[in-house]
Amino acid sequence: MTRMKLAFLLVPAMVTALLFGTLNPKQTPPPPAPSGQEIRVLLSYQPGAASFEAKYLFPTLGLVPLGGSVQISSGPDRANLRPVVTVFADKPLTFTPQNGRLVASFEGLTFALEGVVQLKAANPAQPVLYRLLTSRPNRLSEYPGELWLELRSNGLLVVNRVDYQDYLKGVLPSEMPPHFHPEALKAQAVAARTYAFVRQQASTYWKQFGADVDDSSSEQVYHQTRRHPATDAAVEATRNQILTFEGRPIQSFFFSTSPGATASIEEVWMDRPPAPYLKGRSQTNPARVSLESESEALAFFQDWNPEGFYDAISPFWRWKLRLSREELEALLRRTLPERARLAPQFVQTPEGPLSPDAPGFELGSLQKIAVLRRTTGGYVTALEIQTSTGRYVVQRESHIRSLLRPDKALTGGNDVRLELWQGEPRLNFPSLPSAAFALQEERDERGNLLGLTFWGGGFGHGVGMSQYGALGLARRGYGYQQILEHFYPGTTLTTLNADRR
Repeated sequence: MTRMKLAFLLVPAMVTALLFGTLNPKQTPPPPAPSGQEIRVLLSYQPGAASFEAKYLFPTLGLVPLGGSVQISSGPDRANLRPVVTVFADKPLTFTPQNGRLVASFEGLTFALEGVVQLKAANPAQPVLYRLLTSRPNRLSEYPGELWLELRSNGLLVVNRVDYQDYLKGVLPSEMPPHFHPEALKAQAVAARTYAFVRQQASTYWKQFGADVDDSSSEQVYHQTRRHPATDAAVEATRNQILTFEGRPIQSFFFSTSPGATASIEEVWMDRPPAPYLKGRSQTNPARVSLESESEALAFFQDWNPEGFYDAISPFWRWKLRLSREELEALLRRTLPERARLAPQFVQTPEGPLSPDAPGFELGSLQKIAVLRRTTGGYVTALEIQTSTGRYVVQRESHIRSLLRPDKALTGGNDVRLELWQGEPRLNFPSLPSAAFALQEERDERGNLLGLTFWGGGFGHGVGMSQYGALGLARRGYGYQQILEHFYPGTTLTTLNADRR
């Protein structure tokens, strides 16, 4: 078949619309809304950025449509769109904010659009993939489905409206390595589908942006790794399957690695209610993990014998980190006020003249860091910092992990080394791998603190399914249904109707 050399295809009618488009107010597609078959994903521009604007707003969007021609529609909002132009594939297309409007550029031509733009396949029989042209190093894949662009004051929001199966095929290799056992991949596919299904039905934060989820670890990582036949097969093998408890879809949380136990949801996130299927469980055979004292916790995390632990395949099953008092003080001077500003309800000041977020706050000299509360499986849920200026208590695992980020950009001086039980050390890791750790103090002869060694294990929040634990169980002969029952006890594997995904 001879490839057509035309750069774009004009839609018949009203050639006066910049000589290459159509403006037909009678053709108004419905707004993007959850249909049960599709999900809407807010794409991030810089996944690691601190502010919403830096993370999600594209200053400009360049893309190449692949496969088939693309119809571009635009309007003042999602409910009032009209077709503008249809363009052929394989040529760059750029959208840029200019003077409060969007301007599209294609093959040397430019045309003005309104604040909302939809890109979809002109012919449903010829699906389109959108290859985004950005500097983001891990944006490797082409995006199927539709793209929705919305102009904001400082850039563009980009939402990918995509079929459930295609969405999951973009999630799975980004959340679990394709070389994992097929039964572990199937368990991950069911957990990811259940998670997405629940989030789509909920009034999530993302709804205000025309999305159900985002593409980062805030929800599920989407399209940070290329699709793979093994993960595609796991999605297909579990088509329409989700987990339910007493007839309702569950909150199917998952994480990377447990240190030997998972945690109950209300222990790790004390602002959330208990769930019978999200209870802390030992991830060992035959030993059971129950840490009743700090001495037991320290002995547990200092034991690097992997025998019997389901997660010991992971390099993060055990880790350690040493920070001097000076490094800890430099770190806490930045992160303690930061946590207090972001989540004041989780940073308490039972003593001390100043709150960490107050003007003029001084950390003073660090005297002690102590664990106040932990789960029986080892996850720290309350941490006390004692200094010469006061006493501060930080709660919730995410804030504890962010408080103690092992990065020389915060500690000053040399690289901070995170030692792993196997593999090379990680330098300047973006956060503490988990809140499962115990502390070993170093003091001089007068009792002054010299430094702390964090003996820890695991990677992630600890609630729900451990991905490396799923791999360990699969290698022990568990099928994916058994793996799911192990991590989400009392749940039922349920097949949705054919019109749901």
